Amino acid sequence: MTLRLADVLADPDLSLRLVDGALAALNRPVRWVAVTELADPRPFLSGGELVLTTGLSQRTVRAQREFVARVAEGRAAGLGFGIGLSHDRIPGGTLAEARVHGLPVLEIPYETPFIAVDRFVADRILEAQYGRFADLLDEHDTLAKSLLSGRGLGALIESLHQILGAPAMVLDVYGGMLATAPSSAAWPVEQILFAARSPAAGRRDQTSILPITVEDTVEAYLCCRRPRRSADVLPYAVSLVGLELARRRAELAGKRRLAGQVLEDLVRGLIGGPEAERRLAPFGIRATDEHALLVASVAAADGRRLLGAPPLTGATTAVVEDCLIAVLEPGQPARDVAMLLHAHLSRHGDPARVGVGGWYTGMTGLRWSYYEAHEAMTRGAGINEREQMSLSGLLLASEDVPLRDLARDVLRPLRLFDAEHGGSLVETLRAYLDTNGSVAAVAERLIVHRNTVRYRMEQIEKLTGRSLAGTADRVQLWLALAATRLDTD
Repeated sequence: MTLRLADVLADPDLSLRLVDGALAALNRPVRWVAVTELADPRPFLSGGELVLTTGLSQRTVRAQREFVARVAEGRAAGLGFGIGLSHDRIPGGTLAEARVHGLPVLEIPYETPFIAVDRFVADRILEAQYGRFADLLDEHDTLAKSLLSGRGLGALIESLHQILGAPAMVLDVYGGMLATAPSSAAWPVEQILFAARSPAAGRRDQTSILPITVEDTVEAYLCCRRPRRSADVLPYAVSLVGLELARRRAELAGKRRLAGQVLEDLVRGLIGGPEAERRLAPFGIRATDEHALLVASVAAADGRRLLGAPPLTGATTAVVEDCLIAVLEPGQPARDVAMLLHAHLSRHGDPARVGVGGWYTGMTGLRWSYYEAHEAMTRGAGINEREQMSLSGLLLASEDVPLRDLARDVLRPLRLFDAEHGGSLVETLRAYLDTNGSVAAVAERLIVHRNTVRYRMEQIEKLTGRSLAGTADRVQLWLALAATRLDTD
C-alpha cells in the first residue's frame, strides 16, 4: 500500500499537526524524507519527498518564500517545519508562499526529532515493498499454475487479466490472436501491429505492447490495456508466454518432422497408398478429401528456423529436407497461404521461393500436387503457380532419379575447359538449345561471330562425346543443363 502524507500526519507518536494545506493534498504519496537547511534544495529532490527543515537559513520573508517556491518546484509531497529551534513558530512568509503553490505544511514539535519522522517513513515504505514482493510472488505462482494446469495459454492470459484488472491478449507477429481475456474484449489488431513494428510512430491509446522472443526472434506480443494494478508482473508474464510458445514450437516441429517423413516416403514411392493413408490420418489428411500442396524454401535457409514456420489455419505443415511443405485442407485459399509462407521465409533469408500445386484427391493426388509445387518452386524467387507438368519436369522433381549427379558428370568437361581457358562453352550450349539449334540466334545473343559459335559447338561435341545433331544426345544435354540450373537457382 502506498504511504501518503495523511498516514504520516495520523501517527500519534510523531505528534505532527497540519498548519496549512487542503485536505485533498494529504493524499499525496510520500516516497522518502529529505532533511535540508539549504536555501535551494532542488538538486537533491527527485519528487515525492517530505522535506523537513528548521528554517535555519530562512531569516527573512524573502528567503522563506524563495525556499518554499524551490521546494514546490522540486515536486515535494509536503513541507515539515520543526519549531523551537530556529523559529518558535512557522514563519508567515513560509505559510503564505505554501498557499500559493498548494504545498501542505506540517508542524513538527520540538519533542519530535527529524530522525523519528525519517524512520517512520522508511519503515512504512519498506513494509509496503516487502508486502508487494510477497504479493508479486503470489501472482507469479498464480500465473505459473495457470500455465501448468493443462489449459495452456488461455488460462495464463485469463489469470493475468484477473491480476491486472485489465484486458490482456497475445498476438502473433502475423496478426493472429493466440489468447485473449476477457473474450468480449475488442482489439485494434492492425493498429497494434503497426505500433509494435514502428514504436517511433507512437500510439493514441494506452495499450502496453511487450515483444515475446523465442530463440532470439520476436514471435508474438503481449498486449495489456491500461492495467489498474500489479503492472510489475508483466515481465514475468512475458517470460511464461515465451516458454509456452517455445513448447508449442517444439511440439509443432516434431509433428512436422513426422509428417514430413511420411510425405517424403510417399513421394519417393517407398510406401503405398494404403500405408500412407493410415500414417497421415493422425495429421488430418484423408484420402477422400481434396488437397493442394505448397513447397517453400529460401536461400541459405536455417533448418531450425524453418521448423518454426508460422501457424497456418487449415493446413498441415511438414519439413522435407530443406523445404517447408504445407498440405492445404479443402477450400483453403492457396494464394493467401503462399503469401504468408513467403513473408515468413523472407524474414530469414533471401530470396524466398514458394511453389503452388494443384488440387487432387487420394494419395496419388498428394504426390502429383507435390511434384507440381516443387517444379514451380524451382522456377525462381517469389510465388510461382503450377504449370502443366511435363515428363522432364517430373524427372527433375523426383529425388529418386540422380539427375543432378549425372548432369555434373555430363557437363564436367565443359566446365573444366571454361575454367582453364576462360571459355563460354556451357553458356553457348545453353543458348544453342534455347534457340532450337539456331547458330545465327546464338551468335546474336552472345554477340560473337557465327564461325565462333560453330567452333564452340565442335568443342562441345568433342569434350562430351555427344552429337548435337542427334535428338537423344540433345535431350541428355538439355536435361543436364536443367538439372544444374536447379542447384544454382
